[in-house]
Amino acid sequence: MLAIGLYNNAGACYTGCLFMPTNNHIAVLEKAVRVLEAFRGEREVALGELAARTRQVKSSVFRILFTLERLGYIEKRNGGRYSLTSRFGRLGAEPRPAFDLSSLAAPFMARLVQRFQETINLGVLEGGEVLYIHVIECSHPFRLAAHAGMRSPVHSTALGKCLLCRMPRRQVEAILKTHPLEPLTPHTLREPSAFFRELERVRARGYAIDNEEDSRGARCVGAPILDPEGGVCASISLSGPAARVRPARDAEIAKALMEGCKRISTLLGYAAGFAGRADRGVR
Repeated sequence: MLAIGLYNNAGACYTGCLFMPTNNHIAVLEKAVRVLEAFRGEREVALGELAARTRQVKSSVFRILFTLERLGYIEKRNGGRYSLTSRFGRLGAEPRPAFDLSSLAAPFMARLVQRFQETINLGVLEGGEVLYIHVIECSHPFRLAAHAGMRSPVHSTALGKCLLCRMPRRQVEAILKTHPLEPLTPHTLREPSAFFRELERVRARGYAIDNEEDSRGARCVGAPILDPEGGVCASISLSGPAARVRPARDAEIAKALMEGCKRISTLLGYAAGFAGRADRGVR
């Protein structure tokens, strides 16, 4: 067969080539694609099974998975099994597939309840308020009662502060026009300047505190869940009596919340360093 085209001294074809020069082949890229194809639509696959399906050694498959995990395309789950994330949906022009955020977050929330024995809440922003979409209550007889469908103000809750912390200032101001900073307790932030400083602190440290600002005797710690572009799509909080959720425990609780929210964010397609809105805030 004749090849029609222009070649350089290395034999690379520039135009009209009827065959692919072998020196253009990237072996490691082919191996990575074979690993991705080996998932076969299954939710979770073990390292050994992926190695067997691709006929590659485990060490090579592990390095490929490790790299893809760092980029946000693979999630390593408990037990050493791996799953694909929704970040692949961003590579094409098709709409992102719908997902059930409650089902996605539920396992992480359950582990938090088991560890801290306090109520865990999942909320989203709707109509300028926090809408609770999933709640797992603890077993304590004295606990904060919440339920899916309940609404709370954004300015006095850890969930609300997280939901607003990466939003442009003008959008936050628009919300405050229809939902003013109503004083619910002596600790509620009442001045817009103080509230915007609080949002900056939340954004900088990665978590929010409700220090008896929404209800007397109750404290909450919350962390944001990020979408693929780095915006906040939801948040998770731990809530309980101030006598149990003491300030001395804030760092420990916040760390666990942020770790869980980071993993959920990865499953949604967010990868640090690749987000379009990650550096924006309430300035």
